[in-house]
Amino acid sequence: MKKLIISLAMTASLMFMGLKNANAQITLETVTIKGNSTKAVVSEKVANSFNHFFKDATQPQWLEINKRFVVNFILDDQKNKAVFTKGGLLMYQLSYDAAKNLPDQIKKQIQETYQDFDITSAIKVKTGNDVIWLVNLESNKRILIVRATDEDISVIDTLQKP
Repeated sequence: MKKLIISLAMTASLMFMGLKNANAQITLETVTIKGNSTKAVVSEKVANSFNHFFKDATQPQWLEINKRFVVNFILDDQKNKAVFTKGGLLMYQLSYDAAKNLPDQIKKQIQETYQDFDITSAIKVKTGNDVIWLVNLESNKRILIVRATDEDISVIDTLQKP
C-alpha cells in the first residue's frame, strides 16, 4: 500500500505541479488525463458511493476515463478530484490548495526542518486510510516539493531560482 501511495504521490506531483515561471512560486496547473474521456452519467452504485464519502460536496462534474469515473467537485471551499471504479470503489481523492489544512504536526515538522522556506501550497492525496501531502516550499533561492506523512518528510524535487 505504501508503494502505491509513493508512486501515486510521484505521479500526482508530476501531473499536477509545474512551473509557469522559474522566478515565481510553483503553481498547480490544470490536470490533463490522457485517454478517451466523455461526460458521464454514473451508475447508482457510483453515485451512492460518492454521496457516502462526500456528503457536502457541490458542483460535481463527472467524466468517464479509461473505464473509471473521475469527478471534480467542491468540498469545504476546496477543489477536489476523486476516482471511482465502475463498481463504486473509491480509488483515491485529491484536495487542492490545502496548505491551510495541513495537520499541525506535519506543519510543525516542515517549519522546523525547512526554516528558511515558506509553505506556498499543498495537495492532500488520500487513498483508503492512507494520507500523504505534497507540499510546495519556497525560499529566496530554491523551491522544494516535499512528500509528508505523519511519520516522514522527504524531498521529491528541488528547483533552483535564477
